[in-house]
Amino acid sequence: MGLLDEPGLDRLLAAGCAACGGRKLRFATYVDGLLPIMGGEPVGTLAWVYDGEKFVDGIYEVACAQCRHVVFSADVCPRCHAPGGLGRALATPNRWPVPAACPSCDDEQLRYVAFVPARVVYEGQRAEKARTATELHEDGFHGYRADCRDCGTVAERTDSCPLCEAPAPLRPRPG
Repeated sequence: MGLLDEPGLDRLLAAGCAACGGRKLRFATYVDGLLPIMGGEPVGTLAWVYDGEKFVDGIYEVACAQCRHVVFSADVCPRCHAPGGLGRALATPNRWPVPAACPSCDDEQLRYVAFVPARVVYEGQRAEKARTATELHEDGFHGYRADCRDCGTVAERTDSCPLCEAPAPLRPRPG
């Protein structure tokens, strides 16, 4: 589990912003995104492929959307909890190669799954759609799995943390 669990999230939502009393909160989180690639390059838009538990697990900051007062923050890696890992994750490019083709069937069309920093605003009933400005070749985008339509998962990063490079084994993820 991440540093913020579901009961902790419920408490944050109930309390709102202590500085201005606002109820609208902006979440910064690392979540799973799926990017269609062909020949190692993007050929479509990023699709979010996370559930609620993984969303909460990746939260590293919660701030008031009105006055920007920070109500929760953590500088550890959202994936493995290594100290200072968040800064490394946000400031470094993807270190796991994007495959050019499936190693089994040689199909160039793959689905590349990555941890991507995203922002989500929530007020009361339902969260807005996650948004990111981070693209494949930019700092903060970190791939960890490649899937082929025909062969299934053909590669997965397990040697170290995809975000901060801390050595494996990694803690289990929820969901």
